[in-house]
Amino acid sequence: MSVVQIAGARPGAGATTVACGLAAVLRSQGKRVTLVKPLSAAGDADPAFLASLGGSAETVAVEGAPSAAQAAEAVKIVQGAASSSDVVVVEGPSLGEGGGVELARGTGAAVVGVLEYERTLGAAAAGVWRGAFGESLAGCVVNRRTRYAEHDASARLAVELEDAGMPVLGVLPEERLLLAPTVQQAAEHLGGTYFAGEDGGGELIEHFLIGGLITEWGGNYFGRLPNQAVVVRGGRIDIQMSALNFPLNALFLTGCETPSQYVYQRADDLDVPLIAVGSNTHDTAAALESLSDAVSVHHAAKAERAGAMARECVDASALSAALGG
Repeated sequence: MSVVQIAGARPGAGATTVACGLAAVLRSQGKRVTLVKPLSAAGDADPAFLASLGGSAETVAVEGAPSAAQAAEAVKIVQGAASSSDVVVVEGPSLGEGGGVELARGTGAAVVGVLEYERTLGAAAAGVWRGAFGESLAGCVVNRRTRYAEHDASARLAVELEDAGMPVLGVLPEERLLLAPTVQQAAEHLGGTYFAGEDGGGELIEHFLIGGLITEWGGNYFGRLPNQAVVVRGGRIDIQMSALNFPLNALFLTGCETPSQYVYQRADDLDVPLIAVGSNTHDTAAALESLSDAVSVHHAAKAERAGAMARECVDASALSAALGG
């Protein structure tokens, strides 16, 4: 049995995403893997999400740094998960949160840090991690590498971290799907009301299109992108009907109390979420800028994408070696 503990450089660095990804890599090697987050804040949804992916929901809710008793209980949770697994993937506290070092020491875990890509990130980061985890540190995964930084991440950053004693097991790029809200999250954020397709509230929205004056065939605009939602003024029935001719995850009508019967019938027939929003299009678009605050990684499609990214970008042999074979 092996334990790998994932620790973010800070809360929100992507430890849950990386934990899901590394679990997928290990499972592709034929290993039985259990995901667990044995220390969590009150109300944290991560343990239940990891349980839905073949993990355990057992956790110890803590405020701030865990007590010695809580840390000991967390170690027991990991040990219990190990009884039916080849590898336990532990989402541990972020660097500096408290409890992470004790958890790694008590479980004998190999620690993998999650570092968000930045141009300024370099060898100095390795010293901080080595100082915290010592020989338990197996390496790191660089997360959210920006689109045009592939060369810098591989030719400079990975070399600097490796030379400083922190091997880079993989570099994961930014991924739009992982940042996508669900239709339900968008509807709640905008204070919208469903008129059709409420069962589609769990679908993800990668792209929002504003339905304005279009001087060409609607397919050139509405037929381009996956997982899209259209935002259009409630009175523009022509644009709404045009948009519904193409795959949509949601149609938001702005400045609207009740949609047109034609639009309602078409959306209902297609089972497309039709949502009326009281604000005008400009204010609705502005409100979407803060929607990211409501978004989380807790979605099966996001876990699947994280696994695919990790299988492509993580050095599986180096991960296996870090876990002792």
